[in-house]
Amino acid sequence: KYDVQHLRTALQNFQHRRYAREAQDREREELLSRTFTTNDADTSIPIDETLQFNTNLHNAHRGMDDLLGSGSSILNGLRDQRSTLKVCGISKYT
Repeated sequence: KYDVQHLRTALQNFQHRRYAREAQDREREELLSRTFTTNDADTSIPIDETLQFNTNLHNAHRGMDDLLGSGSSILNGLRDQRSTLKVCGISKYT
């Protein structure tokens, strides 16, 4: 029984290698029989969309920097006003 299984496995391995080699030969012949053609006119690289996305991303980044700068200036102004009010003695709650 072991010998039969061993022989069947060996036959299956042989057949698998043979089919794989035949498939490779067919693919090779198909590739070698093709004639050279240029790319279609429809071939394009989506660089415009990527460039637009990158530009929008930079604009958003710059806008956030401006927003943070404005917020910082507002906070500094409020601190200055608070200090001025403290010096004048107007603020009762600080």
